[in-house]
Amino acid sequence: MSSIRLKLYKSYLAMAFVPLMLAIMLILTMYVIAGKHDLREMTGNEKNESFEQALVYGELNYILQYDTAKLDDVAYIQSLDDRLDDAWAGLVIAQNNKVEHISPFLQRLFEGENWNKYLYDVPTELTLDLYRFATKAETFTYPDGSLGQLILFYRLDPIPMFWHPVVMMVFLGFIALTSFLLTYIVSRSIIKPIQSLRSAALRIKEGDLSFPVLPQNSNLGQPIAISGIKEINQLSVAFEEMRVRLKSSIDQSLQYEENRKQLLSHISHDLKTPISAIKGYIEGIIDGIASTDEMRMRYLKTIYNKAEHMDELIEELFLYSKLDLQTVAYDFKRIELSAYVEHFMEEQHFELEKSNIALRFIDTTDGSISISADPEKLNRVLLNILNNCVKYLERDEALPHRVEVRLKEDERFAIIEIEDNGPGIDEVDLPFIFERFYRAEKSRNSETGGSGLGLAIVKQIIEGHHGYVYADNGLLGALFIIRLPKQTTRVVKDYAANTYH
Repeated sequence: MSSIRLKLYKSYLAMAFVPLMLAIMLILTMYVIAGKHDLREMTGNEKNESFEQALVYGELNYILQYDTAKLDDVAYIQSLDDRLDDAWAGLVIAQNNKVEHISPFLQRLFEGENWNKYLYDVPTELTLDLYRFATKAETFTYPDGSLGQLILFYRLDPIPMFWHPVVMMVFLGFIALTSFLLTYIVSRSIIKPIQSLRSAALRIKEGDLSFPVLPQNSNLGQPIAISGIKEINQLSVAFEEMRVRLKSSIDQSLQYEENRKQLLSHISHDLKTPISAIKGYIEGIIDGIASTDEMRMRYLKTIYNKAEHMDELIEELFLYSKLDLQTVAYDFKRIELSAYVEHFMEEQHFELEKSNIALRFIDTTDGSISISADPEKLNRVLLNILNNCVKYLERDEALPHRVEVRLKEDERFAIIEIEDNGPGIDEVDLPFIFERFYRAEKSRNSETGGSGLGLAIVKQIIEGHHGYVYADNGLLGALFIIRLPKQTTRVVKDYAANTYH
């Protein structure tokens, strides 16, 4: 996976070297077309050319100073012309302002040139037949006393004059073309995924959070493919995390809204029943239906019981709301679980005997299990589960009923099992009994009572202790299993079981 920085570095290097390489290839191609098959031959010839020009010029300079008579020697002049011809140079010799000799090289290369004009105005540099030439002019005196003038024309560059701007233009063209192509390729690899992210942002803006925004090499779902670029992939991952969190937040808000609607519906339903009963009994008293003191007392007791039921319902609703909003403060203490559960059982023993329900406690531990828990909240958990067991036990006097509480442990958790010998729980109900306002079919009547929040409160409190609770059907009947982590650093102080009331 490449990065934007690496792509830019590569493009910068390519813009520097690709045009240069293309220009070199073009020049070499042109030299091959021109018959130059060896670059060393070209550079060697250029060096030899300059050396021969300098050598001839030095020899002429000596002759002009000490032996001008040689300039009348036709054979010597011809040999000079041959040497200068190989060096791309030539001579123009004049006597008394009249051109007497022009090298064949100059005549052949620059046919029709007016050489007399150079006798009066000798340029230091000129262009002849598209080649750049330089000149060296010297005056001397012939042996007969006449005035002589010699002009040496020699080539400066081995390539025509027009090649310089052409090569420069070609080189600049290569640079422009390379820059354009590389810029297009690099920008396309960056801009296209950014545009994909922009499209994703617009979809999110419109409220569409149903699509994953994942890197191009992801195999998850049907993603909006982003890029193989490292930085943009990192951005797409962050974008996907944002989308997931937004979707989760919106889904949670929608769920909360639905829960609030259900809560209001259930509150209305659960409060309406006892209120209607209370109104009915009060109307009976007002209308004189309860004509005796005994009947009025029975009506008043019923009204009181219904009011107690409403009070319990409202208290459970209030507690559940606080637990659901996570506004309940836990007062964690170190609890010796065996002593705590045994003390709880003693408190409940006499109450259950009134309903002909035997309560049995079995401790399979060594009695040294310590947990960090809120004693009051844990008491509420055990009481709610126990009440749920009692509520579903059949009231048949011929069949003895019992509730068995067992204390166990494993490597990490303290385990509390509460099992009754009632009818058990229907398999279809097991996954839902800890949901709020869920009632198994047998409890959908006013006789059994219940708000539908008891086990939901149990689940909230146990999860607040970083444990978990679940239900099953045991060997006897309904089985509730609570798993609480053993003592943690959340402990504030020790708790004595006999201090709880």
